[in-house]
Amino acid sequence: MSHITTPATLDLAILGQPLTVDRIQAPANAPEWARWLEEIGFIPGEQVTLMAKGIPGGDPLVVRIGQSTFALRSAEAACIRVAPGDPGHSVFVAKLKGNQA
Repeated sequence: MSHITTPATLDLAILGQPLTVDRIQAPANAPEWARWLEEIGFIPGEQVTLMAKGIPGGDPLVVRIGQSTFALRSAEAACIRVAPGDPGHSVFVAKLKGNQA
């Protein structure tokens, strides 16, 4: 039986892994990122899923938060601390069930 560990931050997430925003921790040199990320929906308790990574290099990241999809730089996603999410809220699970996500 395999065990999927929860990454500490969104930039380290596995594609399609359902997660929940725990908190935003902006770097000291860019404290405005915390407010910006919260304004676009990255608030504690919100469901989030990493949908895709850019090629080459993995930047930008495509993330789904609530009903919105955003492209974030890895540095921005690294500010988003995450916790395990509800597998029933995964965008991929919804698509498999035939729902529009």
